[in-house]
This record gives sequence, C-alpha cells and structure tokens, in this order.
Amino acid sequence: MDEQFEYSEKVMEHFRNPRNVGEIKDADGIGRVGNPVCGDLMEIQIKVENNILKDVKFKTFGCGSAIATSSMITEMAIGKTLEEALKITRGDVADELGGLPPIKMHCSNLAADALHAAIQDYMAKKEEKAKVEAEKYDYDVIIVGGGPGGLSTSILCGYRGLKTAIFEASNWGGVLSWLCPTKMIENFPGLCEKTTCQDLIDIWLNDAKRLKVDLRKERVNEITRDRKVITDSGEYRGGIIVLATGTTPSQAGVKGEEKFSKNDKGVYYFVTNPQKFAGKRVLIVGGGNSAVDAALSLAETADIITIAHRHDELRAVPHKMEHLKTLDKVKILYNTELLEIAGAEQVEKAVMRNVKEDEEFQMAVDAVILAVGLTPNTEIFKKLGIELTENGYIKTDKSQKTSIDGIYAVGDVASEVQFTVVAIAHGLIVAHNAYTQLRKPYWR
Repeated sequence: MDEQFEYSEKVMEHFRNPRNVGEIKDADGIGRVGNPVCGDLMEIQIKVENNILKDVKFKTFGCGSAIATSSMITEMAIGKTLEEALKITRGDVADELGGLPPIKMHCSNLAADALHAAIQDYMAKKEEKAKVEAEKYDYDVIIVGGGPGGLSTSILCGYRGLKTAIFEASNWGGVLSWLCPTKMIENFPGLCEKTTCQDLIDIWLNDAKRLKVDLRKERVNEITRDRKVITDSGEYRGGIIVLATGTTPSQAGVKGEEKFSKNDKGVYYFVTNPQKFAGKRVLIVGGGNSAVDAALSLAETADIITIAHRHDELRAVPHKMEHLKTLDKVKILYNTELLEIAGAEQVEKAVMRNVKEDEEFQMAVDAVILAVGLTPNTEIFKKLGIELTENGYIKTDKSQKTSIDGIYAVGDVASEVQFTVVAIAHGLIVAHNAYTQLRKPYWR
C-alpha cells in the first residue's frame, strides 16, 4: 500500500470495531462538521453532568480514518471536564491512534472539531435557558436587610452581573450604623484601626451603586415560599432570596425595663452618643465585648461607670480588658444580677442581687445600659416556616442555603460567630451559588 494511505494497527482496530456509535437520548449538545473536499461528515452527541462528559456518541459517514478518529475521540473525552475536552486537538487524536496518513490529517481528523462544536452547542443552550428563566423574575437576587452581610452580598452579586435589589427599612449598614458608626473597624484583617464603620458603609454603598444594585429603602412585610417579597409599595419576585436581617439587642426582661426604655427615660441597649451620658452615673449590665465597649466609650463623659456581671469574670478580649483596668472611674460588680430598674419619670435606681451571697441591694443610677446579648431578627419569617437553630438563628448548610429551596441567609441572622468578615464571607458564598444556579455556566 502507498505510504500516504497506510493506516496504523490502532486506526484499523477502531475502524473495524468503533466505540460509542449511535445516538444519546435527549443529548445535551450536538456538534456536526464536514469536509467538502472528501465528503466526510461527523456528528458528536454529548451528555453532561456536573461539568463532566458522562457519555459521548458519534455518527460518521466517511472513510476509515474518519470513523477511527470519531471512535477514538469518544474514548478520550468521556470522563473529562468540559475544559479538558475543549483542549483536545486534532493532533492529540492522531497521536492516540498512532498517527494518520498525511493525506488524511486535514480531511478526516475532524473529530476534535465535532466534539468542540457539541460542547459549544451545550454551552449556548444552557445560557439561553438561563436567560429565559431569568425573565420570569423581577430580579435575579433579592436581599432583605442592608447590613454588612446584605450589602456585601449585593455587591458580589452585582459584580457577577446578576440583577440585584436590596431592601432596608432603617439605616444602611445595620449594626455598624446604629451601634458604632464613628468607631474604628476591628477584627477585619487589613482594615483594623484604619477606617471607621461609617466610612466602610459608605464604601459599600458606592460599590453597590457602581454595580447597578437597586438600593430600596422599603420595609419588607412578608416573604413567600415561591420567592416573592411583599412590601408596602408592591410585590417583587426573585430567582434567589437572601435573608440578611441581622440581630437586635436582647431585652433583659427585668422589671422597669419597658417603662424606661422609650423616649430617653434612662434605659438603653447600646451607646451611640457618649455626650448623652455626660456627668451621669451609668450602670452597664453584661460581661462581654459589648458591655466593655460601652464602658470604654463613656470613659470621657460619664461620671461613674459600674459594670454588673452575673459571673465571676468578664469575657471581653484581652486588649479591651487591659484598657478597662486603667480607668479609675469604672467599678465591676461580679456575681451580680439586675432585678429591677426604678424611678418616677426617669431612671433613679437599680435593684440588684449578689448571686453568691443571695443579698439584694440598691444603687443610685441615672442610666442603665443593657448589653446582655443580641437576638436574631427572624420574626418576619414565621409564616415562611423556615428552620431555625435551637438559639433562634436561621439554619443553613455550608453554602448558606436554608431549609427552603432558593432562599439563603447570611450574616448575624445565620451565625452565632458575629463578625463583619464572616458576613462578607457568607455574601461571597451566596453570590457564587446564585450565579451558578441562575446562569448555569458551562463549568457547572
């Protein structure tokens, strides 16, 4: 036989016993190519699962080389990711077959082209399906809550090109805006002591606007299981719903708390304006970072500061405790619990009990700060029937999915580890999953 038409043993074996011939029922992608010079026609069909080619079949009309290359590429492609399969070249196929006659390299070795065409067909169909699905919704992603978790999620979804809306009834920034707007950022690698909480909120808002996030100052009244958000102004449907409602300060449940906690009568849950406590005798109830932060923030304004804690030691971080020890005006009452807040029109005294001695005593005070913890804001989700943890936080899996399909939760409402960096990490995870779920990229 003329050398330019001599086939290798492997080519002949694949020609005589071709692999994976036929059709795939409901194929995910189909690629057809042909060579007008020699008349070879090839069709490759693929089935894709989780970005991997689970099945590849072919139908070919042509010479022995065309059939052998079609057979060979199906074996090469099955089990590979789409990215790996796209890298298979005509030369790779020829090499696997032990070479092809030079005259057949250009006319018969079209198998790689057919495979690539099938993958591209699959990718185009997936993208079109995602576009059609997206048209059913007002937004790709709707976020309820504009704190660190909500704003971070909106930015990262916007960065992914997802049409995103975020609803917030109060101040943008959540806990950072109402608890410590002028305080320097802590526990944030790279930003510690470099910027204030309000500055960070402003940066987030500017990023969200730049990425065309719809920032809506509206209260959400209800969320339905079919991913509908209901506000005073209307109803909005989302492909994905993200719950980012954060937490609010917990009530202590002591006598007199409700009476004096409204209209500046002397009971507070955090310090936003230290000047409000100027010259006052302040009792702070609690033993964690929030209680110590309140004491430190009042060091320059309050007259006397007393921290009452029911245990025998505070649990604030070491550097805050060291700072607290330098303040002569701060007194700490260990093993002490608050029983009652009393007074006529304003707070005048606190009734307390030493839990070790079981003795009650009174203290004259002008203000009481109840830094006794935070409660997740889940009241709005009662009708939704979302699953909660034993401590009342929204239960999620590692991808921040809740017990209801298409609804995620981020930030403090979904985590007892309540740091800004955690909320941001949640946002990144959700943005990634929202993109893959809604856009269905070829690599998923």
